[in-house]
Amino acid sequence: MKTIPIALQTEYNKSTARIARFLWIRRRDGNVYRFTSASKRVVVEGETYLPSRSVNDSNIASNANMDVDDLDAAGLLQPGVVTEDDIRATRWDDAEYRIFRANWASPSDGIEKCKAGRLGVIRVKRQSFLVQLLGMLDTYTTVIGKKTQPGCRTSLGTEECGVVPTIVSGVIDLCETDLFTLSDSARTEPDVFFDEGIITIDFPTGPLSYEIKAYIQAGGIFVTKTIIHYDATGMDYVMSEGCTRRFQEDCVGRFANGARFRGEPWLRGNDALIQVGRHT
Repeated sequence: MKTIPIALQTEYNKSTARIARFLWIRRRDGNVYRFTSASKRVVVEGETYLPSRSVNDSNIASNANMDVDDLDAAGLLQPGVVTEDDIRATRWDDAEYRIFRANWASPSDGIEKCKAGRLGVIRVKRQSFLVQLLGMLDTYTTVIGKKTQPGCRTSLGTEECGVVPTIVSGVIDLCETDLFTLSDSARTEPDVFFDEGIITIDFPTGPLSYEIKAYIQAGGIFVTKTIIHYDATGMDYVMSEGCTRRFQEDCVGRFANGARFRGEPWLRGNDALIQVGRHT
């Protein structure tokens, strides 16, 4: 049961209650942002919340059952705070948030906790954004278990895999205008060596990692799976060797690690399992 401090409840009972809503967000990179619906800065429990009328959350509705709560927050893009590049670069994905109410004129009255969880889908519109605020019950919707598949379920370098991947570093010569293609002419590794690997680029605003879709030795060309929204030309990077998770070609032939393969390469598949009227 949710409890409200007596002093705050007394303020609620007034006809002119001085109540504001507060939003606390911590991104995966550790950066913390604090906003309030009040018209001035408010210090609550030692933390300063900045006024931001451009961030508005929908009505908070929590269910007594196990249904996922539905809550959105809409706001305007703000230089240096919430930018389109940072959103598209996934810096805000899965960020932790908390929403509470307090007396902006007397924060020591205590707080009323409203909701907590993580950010979901973020959509960017013209000079604005819309983000889904997932409640803590959303965790229970995650499917736990492992599915059978011909390819390996783990990634190169994990404890299950046991292989120590090669790690290289360098400087990016050029970032193409298609926002997917990078090049470093100093690379000498053979084709596909970095396919399905990870490249981490040290941008001025902080490092970001991308999965590599394809690597071509001629010209040292890398193609990432997702868009790179910053110009990476001249940036330092660290990159790990990749694995396409095939049993014979990779695990056995390339890494001699067949005993630790985490897949079912000889599984017949759904078509063979459900067919009728055939014996071969």
